[in-house]
Amino acid sequence: MYYPYHLIKELSGTKKTKEQLAHLLLKHSFEVEGIEKFPHGIDGVIIGHVLSVKQHPDADKLHVTEIEVGKKDVRTIVCGAPNIVEGQKVAVALPGTDLPGGVHITTAKLRGIESDGMVCSAKELGLGDDHTGILVLDETAPVGASFAKFIGIDDSIIEAKVLPDRGSDAIAYLGFAREISALDRHTPHLIEKKVKPLRIPAYNRSPKVVIEDKKACLRYLGLSFTNITIEESPLWLKVHLILAGLRPINNIVDITNYLMLLTGQPLHAFDTDMLAGAITVRKAKKNEKLTLLSGEVKKLSLDDLVIADTKKALALAGVMGGKGSGMSETTKNIFLEIATFDASTIRRTKNRHNLSTDASFRYERGLDPNLPPSVASEAVKLVTTLAHGKLMGMRDIYPTVMKPWKVLLTVDRVEKMLGTKVPLFEVVQYLALLGLTVKKVVDQKVLEVIVPTRRPDLRDEWDLIEEIGRMRGYDTVPATPPLLPLTPGTKNPAKTFEREAKSTLAHIGFDEIMTYSFYGEKEAIATSLPIDIHPKLANPLTPDQKLLRVSILPLMLRKTKENLRSFPSFDMFEWGSVFSKQVKSHILEEKKTVGLISVMSKKSDDGEAFFALKGKVMAFLGSLHIESDQITFEDKKSFSLFSLGQMFHETRSAVLSVAGKPVGIIGEFHPKTLKAFGLENRLAGAEFFVDELALLQKKDILFTPIQKFPYAVRDISLTCPKQVTVSALEKLILKAGAPLLKHIELFDIYKQGEEKSFAFHLSFGAEDKTLSSDEMDASFDQIVASASKQFSARMRL
Repeated sequence: MYYPYHLIKELSGTKKTKEQLAHLLLKHSFEVEGIEKFPHGIDGVIIGHVLSVKQHPDADKLHVTEIEVGKKDVRTIVCGAPNIVEGQKVAVALPGTDLPGGVHITTAKLRGIESDGMVCSAKELGLGDDHTGILVLDETAPVGASFAKFIGIDDSIIEAKVLPDRGSDAIAYLGFAREISALDRHTPHLIEKKVKPLRIPAYNRSPKVVIEDKKACLRYLGLSFTNITIEESPLWLKVHLILAGLRPINNIVDITNYLMLLTGQPLHAFDTDMLAGAITVRKAKKNEKLTLLSGEVKKLSLDDLVIADTKKALALAGVMGGKGSGMSETTKNIFLEIATFDASTIRRTKNRHNLSTDASFRYERGLDPNLPPSVASEAVKLVTTLAHGKLMGMRDIYPTVMKPWKVLLTVDRVEKMLGTKVPLFEVVQYLALLGLTVKKVVDQKVLEVIVPTRRPDLRDEWDLIEEIGRMRGYDTVPATPPLLPLTPGTKNPAKTFEREAKSTLAHIGFDEIMTYSFYGEKEAIATSLPIDIHPKLANPLTPDQKLLRVSILPLMLRKTKENLRSFPSFDMFEWGSVFSKQVKSHILEEKKTVGLISVMSKKSDDGEAFFALKGKVMAFLGSLHIESDQITFEDKKSFSLFSLGQMFHETRSAVLSVAGKPVGIIGEFHPKTLKAFGLENRLAGAEFFVDELALLQKKDILFTPIQKFPYAVRDISLTCPKQVTVSALEKLILKAGAPLLKHIELFDIYKQGEEKSFAFHLSFGAEDKTLSSDEMDASFDQIVASASKQFSARMRL
């Protein structure tokens, strides 16, 4: 934000130089990013006194003037302005001056008479658009003095970074000056003025105002004026706007901009003769359009707040007015809006339509709904004085009055939080300087502090303690080491598990990647994830990033495509959050998952990618001390939990369960999923819930003696109907072969017609002896018999 030094100095009453002021602010309040002298470009312009005006002998429209520009310094200047007369005080640009428009002044002959300078118009000085005549100054203007200094434009601009928590008050000149007054340890003499009630005519001719959306419009105050005159603003008003970087337009628009800069409250003027009936503050209707003052036509959303009459929308509330109700040079009657809108509503509208204005900048930071009456008083003074208007009525609709709130402050807690003792009288003094009222002191230990509505950032005692520390100066806190008890730190189990799991995946051969937590409808459709299960972002960075992810795999597939440009095969993983909507509570639920993708070459066989990834998953789970006999692979159709199952191949995917509890899904990606991402390699992927795995991790690891007696391995191949799953067959074999069967490993699947053949390595053994062939044969035969009975399986020789 930019603040003119001399105006802030006048409002705050400070005696400090701009450099001292910048240091004070930097130390206590805001980061001062720079102090710049205003680049007005009129350094060589001085005030002159017209002594005589004569007609040019060789030009009907030129005058030869004698102008005094200093003591005993009279210049002959040829001037073509029709309004120049003897006795005027004028702005004179002497030779060598570079005016804002790029004009360089030199001594030159005009129709045979040498002109030693130029008498300037407002446009030539950058003070408006009027160039029909010269700028005539007040009679009290001192001859020979700097024109810039006389009009107050010879100023320095303080650029300060005001953070959002102070956006409701400190972005205004008065709020900024109030802050300086507090830091300067005195009450501002021009700021805390009592608001005088407006004198409303007995016959209120102001349009009726109706607020339909009381959450989006906190207060709506409107003033009606008649018989106004649209003309140029006086010089002082133009200067204030120019210093702020705004272009003077006309007296009414300039008044609204000046009051916005001064108070922080945006105002908007409607041409009353263009209104039809009552003013209504409402949400936009379906397919409603509005032509803005800028000429843009906007199709409105149902969530946009608009100001409307009985026929049409007049303005996009808090952002920009409409062209159909704006003022023109012939406007005689105006309705001046001074309203307070909900900050989040204006912010969403501004972002939705990509419109950033001075008004939206202030509204989206939140404004005090008790500010409009004081702004209205100042507006009435300025409009009646500068536009010669007459106040005809006022409407003030304030549905829910916001009152100052009470915060209890424990005095002992101030010392505890700041690390230094602050006397009670200092605490009360600092709060009073900030405009807060200490209403009651309870036993000298607890203060009851009343916070004004202009400070919405002060909600609890921690906020007040921060203000006390800021006012006192954090440099006053003694640099002493804290006396803290030495207690051993504790490990975060979740972080420990994450670190160990990531390390294991890296050792297995996986590379970690990181992607965004949101994607677009394109990725959701490509992976067969329903759009309606996704939480939607209210304000996405881009249209193709509006869905919070429910799976970590879609963006991993996109990254797979990018990595295949450099590597023919690889393994990668991502550890992150996925989100789901809670239907009843409408609260987002966040869960940690880990996603794995294994990329095989294009020449790999059917099922090879699945089994390669399965082996790595088993190794990963084994490193977490999850017993292999607890791990099963189930038909994913039996679990409604995994809505992401449709992105996988129907017969080459499964739900992975540990001890009967589903923890994730694994499988080869469906051909249509691969096609949607432009992938030709065989890919297998998996996604597991991290919290579930952490709970299943075996914490206490018991020592197991080295096997004294050798295991014997036999292979078996069983041919079964095609509906038999690996998981079901493995369960049966382990049960039938117990207790001698210690381990089972699938190493081949062969499909032919309506049948599948499964080949397993079977490991037999005992803890107390070496098994004989007869003992192994008996266990082996029991396995074959059980498989034949339950699944109609037969041995394949």
